[in-house]
This record gives sequence, structure tokens and C-alpha cells, in this order.
Amino acid sequence: MQNQQRLANKVAIITGAGSGIGRATALRFAEEGAKLVLNDISHARLEEVAAELDCPDRCELVSGDVSSEATAQLLKDTALESFGRIDILVNNAGIHWIQDITETTVDDFDHVINVNLKSMFLNCKNVIPEMIKQGNGGAIVNLSSVSGYVGQEMMGKSTFLYNMTKAAILQMSRSLATRYAKEGIRVTCVSPGVTKTNQITTEHTSDLEGFWQAVEGVQPLGRYADPREIANCIVFLASDEASFVTGSSLVVDGGYLAL
Repeated sequence: MQNQQRLANKVAIITGAGSGIGRATALRFAEEGAKLVLNDISHARLEEVAAELDCPDRCELVSGDVSSEATAQLLKDTALESFGRIDILVNNAGIHWIQDITETTVDDFDHVINVNLKSMFLNCKNVIPEMIKQGNGGAIVNLSSVSGYVGQEMMGKSTFLYNMTKAAILQMSRSLATRYAKEGIRVTCVSPGVTKTNQITTEHTSDLEGFWQAVEGVQPLGRYADPREIANCIVFLASDEASFVTGSSLVVDGGYLAL
């Protein structure tokens, strides 16, 4: 006997769904029966994910810059026009940043803040009124990071700006959770440790194999995470199984913060 799908008929918006954790989350949500509105900056990547999902009757694609209010409005409108409601918002889209503060330009600063933080503000601003109007709550899951808890350096440079955004996401989630608890809207975070995605690229290091080997060496579990392992946690927090969980962050780091 198969287990009942945990997200059956729930309508979910997922940003950054074209790769990494976002892609894995889209696949897991589809397996759990959700109706999906998927976003990514690259429409080609979205089409690749949609082909893997093979559920055209319950999947809509919205390519665009998540730091643009027009994209947030289009995600909301697409969900309502196609499926009539919004039950889940997964704010996953984000970029990594490795650069000392003395070398970071104002444009760099604005770009990282816009993609990692402003995008979540815009999506929450657009989705929360619809969840309130529907009258039966909803679930928002924001992607933070272990980097929001600690100071970090990588390859001889600081990750201060990335860490700032991830710490801010933790606080935004707490604040929204308490503000909208009476409306039945749960707001949580997932804080992954190092996960095998494309965020760390040759732009950051010329020795990717050496980088991943070094990561394995400092993790208590002796390895990095697979995106699907993070997606499994997002499914839980978005589902009714987590009905009494709000305002908290689920750390999924292989024991990194326990050191």
C-alpha cells in the first residue's frame, strides 16, 4: 500500500527551481502530488525540469529575475489563474558570494541583497495577502544556510555578504511567523550545510574536486549533502506533518554547527 501523497492538490510556488536544491524540491513536490509554479532566471533550465516532472497539467513555468517585483506578481497571478489558490511558497533562489568587504563594490552589495533577500520580501508581500484571503493558512519555507549562524571564509576570502543575507532570512522568517500565526500561515527556514550544487563554480575556485574533498574532511558525517536530502526537509516543513512548526529553522548540515 502506497503512502498518501503529502502535498496532494496543494499549489506551490518554488523559486530557483532550475537547478540544485530548487530542482530537487520541484521533483519531490511533484512526487508528493503538488501543483507547481516554477521560477528560474533561465527558461531553458525550467523546461528541462518540466520534462523530468512529466506532469504538464499541474506545472506552470515563470522565468524571470526574482529581485523584480514584476516577477513576484507574475508568480502570484500565474498560480491563481492556473490553479485558483496558493498554499505553499518556497523561497529558494539565491546566489553565493565570496569577496572581502574591502573589495566588494556597492553594485556587488546591491546585487546579492536583491537576489537573496529582496526576492523573498517581494514574494512574501505578494503571496501572504492571498493566503489570508483564502482563509485556511499556508506554508512559507525560506532557504537560509548555516552561513547565517557563523563567520566564514572560503579560499582565503570572506563570505560576509552571503552570510548577512542568510542571517536576515532567519529573522524575517521569525518575524513573519509571529505576525501571521493567527491567520494559520506557518513560516519556517531550512538552513543547509554544504550541498553539492552549482553555487560553487570555477568562478570561485579552479580546483572543484579539491574543494569538495576539503568539504568532506570537515563534516562530522564525512560528506556533503545531496540536494534531494535538503528537498526532503522542505517537503516536511511545507506539509501538514509540520502543522505545529513555525518560526524555526531546520538545520540540515551533517553536524557542522555541532562542532
